[in-house]
Amino acid sequence: MSKYQWQGEPVKVEHGYCMVKTNKDKPLWWYNYECRKNGSAAIFALKVTTKDGYSFIISNEYGIGSHKLKNGGWPSYRHFSLDGTFHTNMKSKQTTLDLEGFQQHEAEREKWFKENYPIEYEEIDALKRIVTRSNYRQKQTP
Repeated sequence: MSKYQWQGEPVKVEHGYCMVKTNKDKPLWWYNYECRKNGSAAIFALKVTTKDGYSFIISNEYGIGSHKLKNGGWPSYRHFSLDGTFHTNMKSKQTTLDLEGFQQHEAEREKWFKENYPIEYEEIDALKRIVTRSNYRQKQTP
C-alpha cells in the first residue's frame, strides 16, 4: 500500500515548493496572505500524481498536505490547492503535521484578511454562517 493516497487511491508524491503570485481578482484567495510583502511567495508544496497521470499541487506548509495524503486524501481533511510553478526540493520534505503552528498561522491569516479586506471578508463570513446553519439543520432532520 502506498504511503500517500488521494481519495483512497495510491498516488506518487514529490516534495518541493511552488512559486505563486498575488491573485488580485480574488483578494481573499488563501495564498494572497503569503504574498503580502513581495507580491509573490515560495510555498512548501506537494506535487501529487494519480495512477491515471493527472497531476496537481497542494500546499504542505506545516505538513498539512502530507497529513491529508497519509490519511487517505479524503475531503474530511483540509488542503490548499496551488496554481503556481512547482520546483522539486527535498529540503522541504515535511511529513508530520505541526497543528499548533498551522492553527496560529491560520488565525494570523484570518486577522489580516479581516483588516485589509473588511467588506469582502464580511461577505464571505456571512456566507459561511449560512452554510454552517444549513448543514446543522440537515443533520438535525431525521
